[in-house]
Formats: sequence, C-alpha cells, structure tokens
Amino acid sequence: MKNTPFHDRRDYIRRTFAHEPKQQQAIRNGLTGPEDQISVPPEDGRLLQLLVRLTGAKKIVEIGTLGGYSSLWMAQAMPKGGVIYTCEYEERRAKIAEKNFKKYAKDKKINIVRGNAHETLPLLSKKGPFDLIFIDADKVSYAKYLDWAENNVRKGGLIVGDNTFLFDAVWQEEPNDRVRQTALFAMRDFNRRLSDPKKYQSMLLNTGQGMTVAMKL
Repeated sequence: MKNTPFHDRRDYIRRTFAHEPKQQQAIRNGLTGPEDQISVPPEDGRLLQLLVRLTGAKKIVEIGTLGGYSSLWMAQAMPKGGVIYTCEYEERRAKIAEKNFKKYAKDKKINIVRGNAHETLPLLSKKGPFDLIFIDADKVSYAKYLDWAENNVRKGGLIVGDNTFLFDAVWQEEPNDRVRQTALFAMRDFNRRLSDPKKYQSMLLNTGQGMTVAMKL
C-alpha cells in the first residue's frame, strides 16, 4: 500500500515528526466550542515537549490553559517531581482541562490556577523562579505577561510565546482586520524585548503562527 501523499510542508513535518498521542487527540477532539479551536497544533506541541526535555524544566508556568492540550505535551516531558501551573481565566475551560488531566495525566502534577492571570501570576511568584514560562493567552496582554516572566524565570530558563506573528500583523505596515492596534503594539514590544542580545539568546521560529523562544542570560 502506498503512503498517502503529503499536502504541504506542514503536513510533512506533522506526519514525520509530530505524531499525536491518543491522549492529545482525545483532548483536541473534545474541544468543540466555537472559540475552542485555538490549541497549539501537534507540531508546536512536540516542539514544546522538546524544549522541556532539553532544559530539564521541572517548574513550568503556562498562561492560557484552554482544554489542557499544550499542558499535556509539556507534562509528558517533565522529569520526575516536575510541576506545571497553568492559568485559565474561563471557568468553563478550566473544568474541561481539569477533567482531561484527571483522565489523561493522572501521574503528572498539573495545577490549574483559576482567575485573571494579572491577579494570579503575582501569587505564583513565591513558587519561583521557574524553568519555563509559556505564554499563549490574550495577545493584548503579552507585554504585561512578559513583565512578570522576566522577573520570575531563572537564569538559563526559557520564555516562550505563541502566535507571535499575530496573523502576520507584526511585520506588515498596515494591520489587518483581525488584529487590534493595542494587540499589535503589545506583540511588537514582546518580540522586541525578547530579541535583546544582552538579556536573551532568542529566536522567533517560523511555525504556522510564529513561536518566540528566548533563554534568559
């Protein structure tokens, strides 16, 4: 039997390197709400998993839980004794994630931090410094989330931001209709700050929606 032809570059990457475990498939398939189809794709999940394993990250903060899809990718790569604190504003999504973690991550320590991240992140500071901070939430707040992350990630730790192309608006002269001006300013500031070679070793990776990865020096 012949292999199914690849559709494009992303399809090749996904089918060659980013095989999606059954647990992740189940979580993604269970996200059926009109605004729930925004989890990272499998190849980005695999990248996050690789970053966790490469750095040996044991203490992780995720801003933006959704259904727990990206949390599970990272949790599967954590060393023994690792913990993820994942922040979720919407109670409906927090309940979905909690159910998924109980079913698919029984042996992993994933704590859902409910509420507005601007209020809950300062409370997490006492548990730091953290090895990896993954930001995938409201884009207009990326610069503010970075303020917190810079003060709470350890030296040699990672700050990772998803969707940092902002639907390609970050490099366009005129913002497109999908992006608010405040979100555009915040994302450009986020990328500009993380590109500082005096503070970080960093790169904006050319994933589908862009992922900025920065190691604190």
